Amino acid sequence: MNLESLLNGTDNVLLINDNYEISEEYYKDTDIVKLSPIKVEGKITYPSTDNLLLDVSCKGVMTLHDSVSLELVDYNFSFKIDENVYEKLENDKLTLDIISILWENIVLEIPIRYSEVTNYEKYRGDGWKVISEDEVKETTNNPFKDLLKEIEKE
Repeated sequence: MNLESLLNGTDNVLLINDNYEISEEYYKDTDIVKLSPIKVEGKITYPSTDNLLLDVSCKGVMTLHDSVSLELVDYNFSFKIDENVYEKLENDKLTLDIISILWENIVLEIPIRYSEVTNYEKYRGDGWKVISEDEVKETTNNPFKDLLKEIEKE
C-alpha cells in the first residue's frame, strides 16, 4: 500500500475500502483450507512522526474442516485493527505491507475447534459414540466426574 501522499503531507487521511487476497502460501500449513478475500474498511492517519495509525475493520470467511464430521465448513470472522504501524513501513518508507498485518490478525481468529454438527447420532461405532457437552454433564457413569470436582475445588 503506497503511503506517499500521507507521509509527505499531501493527504491527512487515507481511506481504505478494499478487498485483500491472502496468498495460500500464508495458510498452507494451518487448519485453513481456503480463505476468502478480506474486506477492509477504515483509515490510516499520520498525526506525527513515528505515528502511523491504522484503524480498520476487517471481515472474511475461512473454510475449515468441521471438528466432528471433518466436512468442509465456512467460518465467518471479523476483527478490528487499531494500532501504530509505523515500524512496519517498508524499507523505502513509503509503502506498507497490509497483507502481513492482516495475516497477523487472521491467525488469532483461527478457532482451535469448530463444528456445525448438532445431531451426533450418526457419529457412533462399535462401543463408542460422539456425545455433546450437555450429554457429558448428564452422564452418571463418567469416570472423570470426581476428577472434575477436585479441579473445581482448586
